[in-house]
Amino acid sequence: MDIEYPPLNHTDLTEQTCRVLRDKILRRQLKPGEKISIDEVAKGLGVSRTPVITALQQLASEGLVEIVPRRGTFVTELTARDVAELFDIRLMVELYAAESILRSGKANQLLKAIDEAMASMEQAVDDDDYGDYEAFITGDRDLHLALVKLTGNQHLIQIYSNLNVHIQVARTHYLDSVEKGRQAQREHEAIVKAFRSGKLDEVREALHVHIGNVKARILEILDERGGKL
Repeated sequence: MDIEYPPLNHTDLTEQTCRVLRDKILRRQLKPGEKISIDEVAKGLGVSRTPVITALQQLASEGLVEIVPRRGTFVTELTARDVAELFDIRLMVELYAAESILRSGKANQLLKAIDEAMASMEQAVDDDDYGDYEAFITGDRDLHLALVKLTGNQHLIQIYSNLNVHIQVARTHYLDSVEKGRQAQREHEAIVKAFRSGKLDEVREALHVHIGNVKARILEILDERGGKL
């Protein structure tokens, strides 16, 4: 498959190359298990091999690609075990973040922070053609990231951000239809309602339901596809 690459300016070629490749992996234009040709990427972007190699090393540190000696660089595949572990950690982090937000009286601050994401997702699922599918995926990411950012714990935010790269890959699979988007949005609304109530047990329940459902859906997809995304 021929992949088109956008032209780059020459201020920071490594960073821009990394951003382009990350985006193509998250959008599944570069698919799980696919080998990435350094020469093809360099030619497509109009850069030398060096920024491509450095960018791939950065993506390897994020877990998006795997560099195999003497074989090349491949887009990382997520297994059922990977997904189960990632979502178990995600649940722990978000439950801690929710408790921290309620304890510090930041529930209203959170609701304001996620208002734009909620509106964007609502608009996306109102469209029967699901024309702005990517906006829904972005809104979903931003909502959950805002929850963790409000803890103010920089180490936790970094851990979650690293997890979120892989979770974003999974999002492109389980949010690929308007029906799935609407179900996820109903669960988001339950989370918002729980934070408005200010009751920790309701927030915990809403997060358990949403993250548990998403985990289950992705595992079903994995099973249908032979165990790998």
